[in-house]
Amino acid sequence: MNFKKGLAIGLAAMGLSLSAQASEINVGGVVWDPDSVNSFPSAEDFFSSGNLFENFAVNPGDIVTGFGVFDQFNSDVNNAASFCPGCELTFTFTMELVQFNDFGGGAGTFEFTNMMIDIYVDHNPNYVGTQATASEGNLWLQLAGATNLTGFGTNLGTGSDTGTGAINLDVVGGLAASNFDTNMEAGGSDLILSSSFQPGGPNGLLKGGFELTGNSIPEPTSIALLGLGLLGFAAARKRNA
Repeated sequence: MNFKKGLAIGLAAMGLSLSAQASEINVGGVVWDPDSVNSFPSAEDFFSSGNLFENFAVNPGDIVTGFGVFDQFNSDVNNAASFCPGCELTFTFTMELVQFNDFGGGAGTFEFTNMMIDIYVDHNPNYVGTQATASEGNLWLQLAGATNLTGFGTNLGTGSDTGTGAINLDVVGGLAASNFDTNMEAGGSDLILSSSFQPGGPNGLLKGGFELTGNSIPEPTSIALLGLGLLGFAAARKRNA
């Protein structure tokens, strides 16, 4: 094989690889395109958001439980009908209060530990804003806190809590585990969750929103094609030597 022929094969294979990387990823019926152009950071290829409900904590050791639903995947607008056609992506979570630090005047910081998040894909959509309907379906992704959830708020521990926080997460299981186990965030973690909360949820719960961001791993086909492209270059160089 001469150099030009090897170069052509290598470029063709790499072109196929890039094309494959640009294609949508489908895991358990949940679809997203890593190359979508949106407002999320250009250094990352995955952005999602939605809403949540949770109880409030008062004393260290109190357990907060919550649930919610995703409504955006790599989009600037609600696109649930396209990223989860005929299904819904919901989640439940738990975490334990470490401490509130009161600065006075009703403001302070908070810290939670042992966060666990279970994300479910349900092909019989019936979420109605309850814990029970948020935990139905197949486990799509399971996440554990790589750090503690920390943030700032007001009226903490009163039931009128308002604030924002963030945490780094590790992938520990689920159908999409291999797509998000990247170790590309700080400390080798996989994803970043930022969330907000305020009064106004049903039955005395707090309500809020969240963003889950990070990177997703290309499909095995695209990785194999990239390898084929590199082998083409190597073969051409060897035979030309």
